[in-house]
Amino acid sequence: MEREKLLNKVVKLFRLGDASRSHTTEGELLAAITKARELMALHNISMVEVEGSLDETKVNELRIKVKEHSAYTRKGKFASYDHPIMTAVSVLTDTRVYLKTNNGYQSCMFVGEETDAHIAGELYTVLLPSLRKFTRSECGSGWSKNHTDYALGFGRRVVERAQESVKKEESNQSMALVVTKKKEALSQYMNKLSLVSARHKSRNYSNEYYRGYKDGTKMNLSFTKNMRK
Repeated sequence: MEREKLLNKVVKLFRLGDASRSHTTEGELLAAITKARELMALHNISMVEVEGSLDETKVNELRIKVKEHSAYTRKGKFASYDHPIMTAVSVLTDTRVYLKTNNGYQSCMFVGEETDAHIAGELYTVLLPSLRKFTRSECGSGWSKNHTDYALGFGRRVVERAQESVKKEESNQSMALVVTKKKEALSQYMNKLSLVSARHKSRNYSNEYYRGYKDGTKMNLSFTKNMRK
């Protein structure tokens, strides 16, 4: 019964994220789809299960929307500790990431080959809650500057581990030409967007940052364990 309730909630969120049925803003539509995908990732709900409760035509439309955005959307701006996880995911999935703001909502956009971008979106909705869970486990309930510092340190180490993991894979592969062409295509796409780099404010870190950096080795970055088909 509990799983049935979760499934019904996911279906309602997808329907809310259907622009043809809703009069809400684009940001609210994206937020609804993001929440649906987050619930699916956290509770291992497959799209096959959702299909049974949605019209097939609408399922296909929703799939296209998810693939197009491959994003996490929230009201307001992302927290500073969200950004290292975005970076780590983009490194692991061979995608690029940028932020899109619309009517008070901000979206994390992953750009890349269709499958890569889809995986990036799914992986992000798993790793971000995991980061928060690790932080609260070590720093206690609530959220303070110490929590943020710990999360930033943790995230920094996760990024480094992602980069180390990719370097190992690249040294073992023989598809250098394919990888080069993919990176060229991504660069051309990103250049067309004409994005302006955000300015990052300097920050004085507490000891929690370095404790978080040390604990950053604890997060599991395996695709197969984090994401179930």
